[in-house]
Amino acid sequence: MTSLRYGLSVLLLYRRILKAAKLFPSVKREAIIHDIRREFREHKALSDPAKLRHELGVALRSLEQLEQYAGLSTAGSEELAVSLKGSCD
Repeated sequence: MTSLRYGLSVLLLYRRILKAAKLFPSVKREAIIHDIRREFREHKALSDPAKLRHELGVALRSLEQLEQYAGLSTAGSEELAVSLKGSCD
């Protein structure tokens, strides 16, 4: 069940990043959205806990930045903290 919760957390993170990117005020918005999708696809098979933590940290920081630039509230971002303890040990 832990891996299911982890997967749902990552899916929620992915959706929030895409939502923020769609509201990002830039002429390169479509390229940013494309890059986000590509990055998530490239890393979907990661199994090394250290690499997973690193990539999730990058994704969380990116979400915060996108939400700040897009003028979205960052309240609730803390809920997206994904814990790998137990799921990949």
